Amino acid sequence: MALFDQLAFAVLIVYASASLCGFAGLVARVSLLRRAACFLAVGGFVLQTVAFMLGSHTALPDGLSLGAYLQLLAWFLLLCGMLAWGKFKLDVPLLFAAPLAFLLAAIACPFLHRQVVLPASLSGYFYALHIGALFLSLAFIALALGAGLLFLYVQHKIKAKERLVGFQKDFPALSMLDKINALCVAAGFPLYTVGIGAGFVWSASVWGRTLSGDPKEIISLFIWLGFAVLFHQRLLCGWQGRKPALFAVALFTLCVFSIVVVNIFLPTHHAFLPPNSPR
Repeated sequence: MALFDQLAFAVLIVYASASLCGFAGLVARVSLLRRAACFLAVGGFVLQTVAFMLGSHTALPDGLSLGAYLQLLAWFLLLCGMLAWGKFKLDVPLLFAAPLAFLLAAIACPFLHRQVVLPASLSGYFYALHIGALFLSLAFIALALGAGLLFLYVQHKIKAKERLVGFQKDFPALSMLDKINALCVAAGFPLYTVGIGAGFVWSASVWGRTLSGDPKEIISLFIWLGFAVLFHQRLLCGWQGRKPALFAVALFTLCVFSIVVVNIFLPTHHAFLPPNSPR
């Protein structure tokens, strides 16, 4: 595990450097620092990909560690940030993704050796599809959150007839932030549907029933319903602006509740801690 610990620390340092450069570049309005932050974030993503290819996420014998799950989530978040960077030619999504990835990587470090023991029934392609699709959709929700919060802030300044000063002048236009939100919803909802669908199909084949009343299943269905409403209103009813931005904030809040409260503090077979561990 020593090599993987070193790689995890190196990824953490690169993401921290990207976050600091991005913050400094935004505040000081120095494009060179912002560009350096983007390339550092990409470098951290590449380094993390190499670690995964070497097997860092499967280094423990009985399944993934809690730290590995958080690292995977950070990797998907950077992936979405890079996709948005390439799609819209804006560095803001990636500059937002970098500190979130750093935060996840920092939280992951102490838990790289905490085993999350999975039953043999949880292995296989359906489980990989379940986790991969859900994590990618969560990354899109996080970017939608960033775009939504920035949209709400800029819109408030405009409605209050307050001038944007300093680095605020470099914020993307409201229309561009709305486009980022729309892209995240359009990509995130199908992925979330595939993720929970794979989970329910796999659950039926393993336990003989699709729904067991598990708290994680219930909150996941609530998130899916909220996501479905936002997806429908966005694509078919032409929702734009403030409403989808607020919806993105609410969805992200539900996702954080699901990951933190449900997985750690409630009795669920999705728990991060083994059944006999103190809570």
